[in-house]
Amino acid sequence: MKAFHIYNSLSRSIEEIVPANPPDITYYSCGPTVYLPQHLGNLRAYVFVDTFKRALRFNGWNVRHVMNITDVGHMTSDEDAGEDKIEKTARAEGKTPREIADFYIAQFKRDCGRLNIELPENPLLCRATDHVGDMITLIERIIGNGLAYVTPSGVYFDVEKWRGPSRMGRLSRQSLDEQHAGQRLEHSPDKKSPHDFALWVLNQPHHLMQWESPWGRGYPGWHIECSAMSMRYLGETLDIHSGGLDHIPVHHENEIAQSEGATGRPFVRYFVHNAFLVGMEGAKISKSAGRFPVVDDLIKEGIDPLAFRLMCFGAKYRSELAFSIDAVRASEKNLQYLQEFARNSGDAAGTSPDWAAEYREKFHNALNNDLNTAEALAAVLELVAESYRRKDLLSWGVVSDLDSVLGLGLEKHRAASASEEIPAAVKALGEEREQARRSKNFKRADEIRGEMDALGYEIRDSKAGPVITAKRKVG
Repeated sequence: MKAFHIYNSLSRSIEEIVPANPPDITYYSCGPTVYLPQHLGNLRAYVFVDTFKRALRFNGWNVRHVMNITDVGHMTSDEDAGEDKIEKTARAEGKTPREIADFYIAQFKRDCGRLNIELPENPLLCRATDHVGDMITLIERIIGNGLAYVTPSGVYFDVEKWRGPSRMGRLSRQSLDEQHAGQRLEHSPDKKSPHDFALWVLNQPHHLMQWESPWGRGYPGWHIECSAMSMRYLGETLDIHSGGLDHIPVHHENEIAQSEGATGRPFVRYFVHNAFLVGMEGAKISKSAGRFPVVDDLIKEGIDPLAFRLMCFGAKYRSELAFSIDAVRASEKNLQYLQEFARNSGDAAGTSPDWAAEYREKFHNALNNDLNTAEALAAVLELVAESYRRKDLLSWGVVSDLDSVLGLGLEKHRAASASEEIPAAVKALGEEREQARRSKNFKRADEIRGEMDALGYEIRDSKAGPVITAKRKVG
């Protein structure tokens, strides 16, 4: 098996991935907080998760993937201060938190479908509100190990006791003193330290979602959710955990503390973090900024959402990616180029040629070099260009194999082309158009294109010759 290297935020170095129990590999990725639509910045992260998972499978591993859905406990400050994000939306819209969560979960799944993002199936796509019992059990273990304490306002993790004299975070490599100097830390007066975070919140009578617990009626903190759900389905030590770079200093640092504080075992072997999608001015695209681009905006522009997926491949997952409609349109040209190749290959059958193996190797090497999707995509485009140069479309077998990672759904375009019955009258128009083009009667050729369009068909001039297809709608 070829070595697969990835940047591990724990060691701050690129390491070879070696699962604890090959060929099985466990993977937990932070999922959405479902209080507003998932914007394209969020979806860039989920495209990364999906591509990483596909790349792991491409390398022969059996991936057990868990993703959470946060539908309680995520406060507007991302720590313990502020209002529950879902309840804030529920109050604003006059709905229940469950109605808000259900609506935005459905929208999240729909948008992931449009981007060919494969989500885990239930129960591995797990809602926090379905796992409160697991959280309570985990909190009890932490208390039993002397690393959490109960006050009238809640159950808190004792961060200073956990970190010890060094006061240093293992993942962020930031000391508590630096953290205190660098940000304002609001906290309840009955906490031992402003750095201690809530595992369970008590005495909040206006909070709409509450459960009974050994410490009183309340609700879980945000951080405990991921530890409880990941360990429920993947065990106490995970191979891989991913999330955004913004999760490093607080959310993931707290996950490590509470998980290892409960089990006494390493929580994660490889932490992998993705960078942000930014606007052309360089600012992170976020919900707090107000207006943010969503998948529906692409569709309104007549853009295939898969063009955004392809755009995401143009930069390393650890690098910021600038978003603009023009950038997505540029990626759509490459998408159409690949889709056209798939349609042109509709009748090609047979073993892939030996020469195409070189491009598969280049693709595989790029993937395994810290998931270098830009180089991997370049290898696919070079393969298609070489196929046209050689007039050898049997390379489709390799392209199809590589699309198992790209996730562009090219096979459906090939299958549609192979099975599509073009009416004889439309074929005749196509032949007439070719005659007009050969005679340099371009006016008549354009007229015929219009006639075909009115009949619901389009003709494209590809490197393999004219291709007639039924028009398809985006979305």
